Amino acid sequence: MVFKFGDLYHIKIYFYFIFLILFPCIIYTGNFGTTTAEFIKIKPDAKPSGMGDAYIGIADDSSSLIYNPSGLALLDKSELAGTSIFWFNNIMMYNISLAHPFERGTGFGINILWIDIGNFNSTGIPGNEVTIQDAIINAGFGKTIFQGFNTGINIKVLYERFADISTGFAETSIGVSADAGILFELFSRNFSLGVVGRNFGFMVGTEDPLPMEIGLGVGFRLFSGKDDYFNFDIDISKILNTDNFFIGTGFEWTIFKIFSIRFGLRYNNSFDIETFSFSNIQNLLLLSGGIGINISDIGIIDYSYNPMGVLGDIHRIGIKITFGESLYEQALAEQKALIVPKALEIPKIEVSEGQIKAVSFKPNVPQEKVKEWTLNIKTSDGKIIKTYSGIGEVPKDLKWDGTDSVGKIVKTDVSYIFDFKAKDAEGQIIKSIGHIIQPQKIFSVEFKEEFYKPINGREIFVVPINLLISSDSEERKQVPFIIVNDKIKEIVAWEFDILSKSGTPKKKFSGSGNIPLYVVWDGKDFDGNYVEDLKNCKYVLTLTSKDGSKATIKDKRVIRDPFVISTKTKRLKAFKFIYFEPNSYDLTQEMEQRLKEIVDEIVTYKNVQIYIQGHSSVEGDKNYNIWLSQQRAKTVLRYIVEKYKISPLSITTVGYGADIPYDLKDTEETRSRSRRVEIIIMGEIVK
Repeated sequence: MVFKFGDLYHIKIYFYFIFLILFPCIIYTGNFGTTTAEFIKIKPDAKPSGMGDAYIGIADDSSSLIYNPSGLALLDKSELAGTSIFWFNNIMMYNISLAHPFERGTGFGINILWIDIGNFNSTGIPGNEVTIQDAIINAGFGKTIFQGFNTGINIKVLYERFADISTGFAETSIGVSADAGILFELFSRNFSLGVVGRNFGFMVGTEDPLPMEIGLGVGFRLFSGKDDYFNFDIDISKILNTDNFFIGTGFEWTIFKIFSIRFGLRYNNSFDIETFSFSNIQNLLLLSGGIGINISDIGIIDYSYNPMGVLGDIHRIGIKITFGESLYEQALAEQKALIVPKALEIPKIEVSEGQIKAVSFKPNVPQEKVKEWTLNIKTSDGKIIKTYSGIGEVPKDLKWDGTDSVGKIVKTDVSYIFDFKAKDAEGQIIKSIGHIIQPQKIFSVEFKEEFYKPINGREIFVVPINLLISSDSEERKQVPFIIVNDKIKEIVAWEFDILSKSGTPKKKFSGSGNIPLYVVWDGKDFDGNYVEDLKNCKYVLTLTSKDGSKATIKDKRVIRDPFVISTKTKRLKAFKFIYFEPNSYDLTQEMEQRLKEIVDEIVTYKNVQIYIQGHSSVEGDKNYNIWLSQQRAKTVLRYIVEKYKISPLSITTVGYGADIPYDLKDTEETRSRSRRVEIIIMGEIVK
């Protein structure tokens, strides 16, 4: 799981927000010692109830509103759910929920729970009937902060009315409370951990507090695509202002995506036990069970049974309807999207007085197969300016009027691209990303060769060749690098050790006098075998000074500038001067001339190996950038093979996409320099 410093900043802001909401509630409720408004403990949904209410660690649907609001971030489709709860003495409870994902990783939900106890006589004396109604309106929001880490919060409005029929006395209580939760993956998608705080709030009209609760859940799931066919969860929760605590465990097994079986066991210490016996323990263990019937992708019918001893049995019947497209399947389709550069062509662009007046597009897709399509107009940094979409065929007169989403005419001093997607009935996506208009160039290509040269005695330039030519972008972006000596001025001896991830020595370079300018490592260990897991190797430079003191340096700094390393017979050389226009893999006349100069040098080597590595800037999505970088590398290969008859057997190509930018700073100049092909040459010099 990888995240950036910026992600941490957003996490802090998010939790400060949650804390500011909950803190006054914690102060308010912390002074009470008993609990009332027990209705807020009721969990209405049939599916989790059949699993012993053990759902904190696996919540990912509309039930997240009750169990863990962070699960709203994992919603796959929109859901509309309703549940009826049948209890003893004709007590009726109804719950309706609506949950909607705005996008993958962001979801919202709302539910309403109504409880009508009706006429109830707890004394047995005729004429002492009372009636009670309770209601909860709950709205929640969930957000994925970074992959595998989800947070959520909800706010509840509470209503309770108690009436004595015989006296006509009635009392109404109104309150507000909040829940907050966290849900994150442990090791993989299958394991998850949930933490939730519930019912932090107050009620007006009663002196008794709400049952503040802290819960922890660990879940295990098995998936088949987007569907989970086995769920298991263990929950532990504690009511903070009483001695009550609960432990629940439950599982769900879905067979053939049609029939679900659920079983749960829940322990609570709600009963006082004066003498210990097995029958006492049985009273504290509440069994539950349930079934679910899936109706294709439309929804599910759920039933749960909860025996409550002398209080009677509780039956829950729920219906859930899902609608909209699966976000998981959409993401999967995006990953498998077929990139067709000319699926949408731009035949005409109208520009007047520095403003875009109109851009006409021509679709080149099999119209009879198109189910739906979307065209996004974006700036080069990915910001969406305007969106067009439709069902069925793409209009032949599709045109952008040159305005943004609020009707403002855009200028030509910004680079614009189009992002077109068309989906067929089978879910296959065809994508096309192209350049609309490019502002005046602020970056000019210079052919002056400026190669990185280490400072004598201060820098040692390290080139692990196997990483330099690796097809793995995670390996490639670690090299070449320098280690800077800022500790010893007069060096009498040096050692450069290469260690495995566990610290096992793999290779050593050493010498007397000053440190060398270059260390070139072929990736082999002391025995001549290639070292595995090169990207996790450790590099240690040890220096000995004139007075006998030693200094150890481990920090390294990656170099992106081109370089040349020469010996008497061999040479390793890197060029970085083949640049491309945005969203293009066509060679310009300038770049063709530059390639001629490079080929003129290649022919001076023997036993030469050529590595052509394509790159892109950050505009566009990851799959498109990888494809574009591959095409750039192949364009260079074809050009030097077809025009200059260089043997293709000596050439290797790879595309890294935007994984290895020219510079971490995101500016127009660095993006221009990132649209490049690097050519690395290794060979023997012809004397």
